[in-house]
Amino acid sequence: MTAIAITDTPVVGGVADVLQLVTAPVPRPSRHQVAIQLVASSMHVDEVYAAQGTALGRFFGPKDVSAASPYLMGSSVSGVVVAVGREVTRFKVGDEVIVIPNERGDSGSWATYRCVEQNYVMLKPPTLSHVEAAAATLSGCVAWGAIKIAQVEVGEHCLVVGASGAIGSLMVQFLKSKGAHVTGVCSGANAGLVNALGADDTIDYKHTDFGAQGRSTYDKVFDLVGGREVETAAYRTLKRKGRFITIVGPVRHIGERKLSWIELLLGVGHIVWRSIASRVWGPRYQFVASLPRHNAYAAMLSIAKHKIRSPIEAEIPFDLLEIQAAIKTLMSHRTRGRIVINFEADKQPGQTAIRSSSEMHLSGSFCQNNTQINQDMERL
Repeated sequence: MTAIAITDTPVVGGVADVLQLVTAPVPRPSRHQVAIQLVASSMHVDEVYAAQGTALGRFFGPKDVSAASPYLMGSSVSGVVVAVGREVTRFKVGDEVIVIPNERGDSGSWATYRCVEQNYVMLKPPTLSHVEAAAATLSGCVAWGAIKIAQVEVGEHCLVVGASGAIGSLMVQFLKSKGAHVTGVCSGANAGLVNALGADDTIDYKHTDFGAQGRSTYDKVFDLVGGREVETAAYRTLKRKGRFITIVGPVRHIGERKLSWIELLLGVGHIVWRSIASRVWGPRYQFVASLPRHNAYAAMLSIAKHKIRSPIEAEIPFDLLEIQAAIKTLMSHRTRGRIVINFEADKQPGQTAIRSSSEMHLSGSFCQNNTQINQDMERL
């Protein structure tokens, strides 16, 4: 099979420079695995951090990488089952499936085939394209997990910092589906997108300090960017019994560089201290660390029920140069929605594989067999 892999240990910020197009054996499923032919895979900045050994500040870097032992990147999967292990009972050849992100950090999706444990596979909603499914899965899991922890109620005023990003764009829609009043923090250039997703108001962070609105403005603030300055601003606007929910923590864009052990311990200590102290003094501080497999089916049910749309910044072919360029775009932290690799792009004559941000599209609504999803939720 064809794969795009790291063939040498990268320096921080140099992952794109050590990617190579390689040929590898087609994997065979073990007894509990399904083999999937990929149709689409979305790209995540955390995959780049993992490859360069800076995920969560300094963890999960690949070991002993070489041309003879390449490291295959990519975690997102949407595709078709082409083989099943002898003890697989939930799926059959021909099923269109998506893969639930694995907390172990398993990778290997920048390749034409991949094997995955059946417990981390679910049927793709039938009216959702593979590209749309790949774009929505991880973002939906993270956004839904944060909202579940926040215990959002109807009529609450919620602020989403980073509302135009891949996770923020779904979070805005999830919050609206729960009857919340939503304000999105984004650049002025992205305000139209955030409003189209359902936000009641937007704040241009380049020109306005959202913390200047004063105490008791919001019931919940969702931080998808990170950094002490976001936390400080949020606490100037939260109600006494409000909640600050962060998926990043006190270090902005954690993973951008390898933190020292002191920096890492200080960051963890801040999260632990704020989580405990805020129970007494308020507003509540909550760091989201829920596992995707605990949220995947509920998130997909909500997407189906409320016609959630997934913004797609760019759709690119499975091509080395395109993926190298996309990594640089990811590292800019300016993407709106997801960049998605379409493995079938070069098989469709006349298709424009790459979309500029001005041509960004939103996936349409879809329906799902709720009985099948509920059965899968029970198994998980």
